[in-house]
Amino acid sequence: MSDSYPRSKFMRVVWTFNGIGLAVLILVAIISEIPYKVLTSFFEEDQVERGLIVGKKANKAGELNIDLQHLIYERPSKIDSSDFYYSPVVVMDKKLPQKVLNDINSAADMSIYMIGAAVNIIFFNEDRTVVRRLLPSNGYISEHLIGGERYSPYGGKRSNFPFALYRVALSDDNGDSRINGEDNMPYYLSDLDGTNFRQITPDTLNLDSYWFSDNYNEIYFDEIIVDKNSPLVLENYYEKTRQVYYYNLLTNEFRRFDELQNEFDDIQNSFDNKIQPDL
Repeated sequence: MSDSYPRSKFMRVVWTFNGIGLAVLILVAIISEIPYKVLTSFFEEDQVERGLIVGKKANKAGELNIDLQHLIYERPSKIDSSDFYYSPVVVMDKKLPQKVLNDINSAADMSIYMIGAAVNIIFFNEDRTVVRRLLPSNGYISEHLIGGERYSPYGGKRSNFPFALYRVALSDDNGDSRINGEDNMPYYLSDLDGTNFRQITPDTLNLDSYWFSDNYNEIYFDEIIVDKNSPLVLENYYEKTRQVYYYNLLTNEFRRFDELQNEFDDIQNSFDNKIQPDL
């Protein structure tokens, strides 16, 4: 053992804590030298807003003759089982002086910082004789599935979706001067060339996920309702209610899966785990 290492138990404890304290001080000194922007960059993606600026902010920008956002279309992608291609049109913020941002933000309650968001999609065919847009007026396209491939877990078979599915907000429903995921976002369908665009779910339903029947004649949707007044034993977990809906492409009908819900309701009614009082 080194002569410099303390021999008494008390001094060894003091020695150890001094070493830990020195390491903490060095770590704090290093972090203090890291620019604030570098530290916050790890969390920015969840904090920035997305969407198309409209309403009061757009009007204010027009009065000031300021261009707030930049449009660019993405590299075209070939659509499977079709001679068409598609290219999403994406909107992004421009970097503006803080004074300009303050002037624009004075027109509404929310800041205008946003990152790229799809606001439309352009379709064109192989020989470029047909070029068309999906939306007559720009909106906010949070997700799209256009002629993608689906793989079967059995035998490695695969097939192509015979349609295109989108989740789109078309208007500023909550009045915050932007069209984004905070507005109503129903699902839409179109043919693979972008035609026959139609809404298939109600505005009022906030649907969480979807899946397809094997023959693609029906699309199923999940609605999850969380009751934050009823916590469960795990932290940040709450009672949830699930509703399943489906859209039939052959009948153009959207409805709740009542048979499934009724069966669950019967199970729920027979489920009795309440504590019985002592007799």
